[in-house]
Amino acid sequence: MGLANGYLYTCEIIFLRATNVPVSDLNNLSSDPYIRAMISAEYGSSIEDEVPQSITYRTHTERRTLNPTFNDKWIFSGIPISGFTLTMRLNDEDPGNRDDHLGRAVVRLPPEGSELTEGWSSGDMECKIHKRKDSVKSRITTFVAKIATRGEVEHRCRVWISVKVLGRAQNQGDNRLYTVGPHRYFQHFSPLLGSFLGSTKAPAVDIANPSLKASTFIANRIQLTGPVPASLRHRYVGFAPFVKAMFKKEGIKGLLLHRALHKQHCSIYKWDKNVVWGVVEGINEKQDEKHEVNGKTTGDAEYTSEDKGDHTTDHLKEESVAFARQFLRMTSHGTHGRIFTYAIMLDGEWRFTETGKQFSIGLLSKHTMHTDVALEIAYSGEFFVRLLHPHSSEGSDDSPPDDPSFYELVIDNDSGTYRPSKDLLPVLQSYLSSPSNLGALGKITALDGFDEKLKRWKEKRAEIKALGTGKGRAIQCRWS
Repeated sequence: MGLANGYLYTCEIIFLRATNVPVSDLNNLSSDPYIRAMISAEYGSSIEDEVPQSITYRTHTERRTLNPTFNDKWIFSGIPISGFTLTMRLNDEDPGNRDDHLGRAVVRLPPEGSELTEGWSSGDMECKIHKRKDSVKSRITTFVAKIATRGEVEHRCRVWISVKVLGRAQNQGDNRLYTVGPHRYFQHFSPLLGSFLGSTKAPAVDIANPSLKASTFIANRIQLTGPVPASLRHRYVGFAPFVKAMFKKEGIKGLLLHRALHKQHCSIYKWDKNVVWGVVEGINEKQDEKHEVNGKTTGDAEYTSEDKGDHTTDHLKEESVAFARQFLRMTSHGTHGRIFTYAIMLDGEWRFTETGKQFSIGLLSKHTMHTDVALEIAYSGEFFVRLLHPHSSEGSDDSPPDDPSFYELVIDNDSGTYRPSKDLLPVLQSYLSSPSNLGALGKITALDGFDEKLKRWKEKRAEIKALGTGKGRAIQCRWS
């Protein structure tokens, strides 16, 4: 048992909707609201102080509305019987400046004096949003809007949520908070940065946004199923005095470097109307994918398969296939010699972008930028995707096959900032290969960044990328 005084539980929160959101944009008397949530829990003295006591989540943005409907689901585990504290911050997305903070709510679940039990549920729960006292802008705009609309705009902002216990945590000995799911993914587009870096990464074929150019630079985020193995925990390496100062925000130089990298992170992973996001589900289920074009949400996408295999295939295997397919789409099936820089956060969020010599021109540190100067992460390095075997009828860069079993993920620990242990590569490989993650891929290979064979493979991919055409079929073969 994880704790001396009770079990650990897996819970689900659904952020349902909000009402009477403060006005942030006087031009259309509306806002672009979203919720940033944090869960914290107290385990008692049996838990080490260094173990993270909180995890975070962000809903998607609803545009031009004061009464948004989110219906965003968050499943997390490691919750003690005493429950947790949920902090919700209601913000207004502002592409040009910092997002406006509209208010927050702090809720204790279950209520004081109660304990979590299997089957416990809050039902639809109303939470009062307390406006920030220093949020002058939202107060003024809401007041003006109320006058302009003759009272149609209200001041009493509320957020509605639903919370329930799904059952006991799978591992009662794992005293950590972690996200279980769902498999959410996000793609953030930067056309200007792509032109500057000379990126060959084009948007996925199913992204119907004519405003995006082929040179658009894409930052990807995808949620792995937790928990991340406890041994996958790496702290930054202070190989120089300025590095330690940067991570700890000490001194003028440290503060400036920290701020510069944070600004780069926010710029590349910026939410705006072009963000594509979705939730990966089974191949027999609809995938809730949203494309925001000019601020409007368009259509859903549905995965289909000509061969759905045995009807007895369980949901976990189906979800693994769908998840692997989404990962392949986000990496453009590894075509044109692409190599990616990545960081896996402690809560299982996998962040990655296409990399190359061009990438280091504009960024002080690739991995530090991806992690937003995080003191600790799970793992980092580089990876690429390739076909296990060439196929005569399909497999060109223009029409890569969609079957995940045809592909191999080659991943390493090439990261100077965090220098992940090569001894933990088998742990990383096992975690990514699990049925709840990328188990549907044909193969996952984890190699040390200094491996000579890996270096040759990367050099070959760099040659293919330099050609700019991707016509070389060698990219799809296994090199010795």
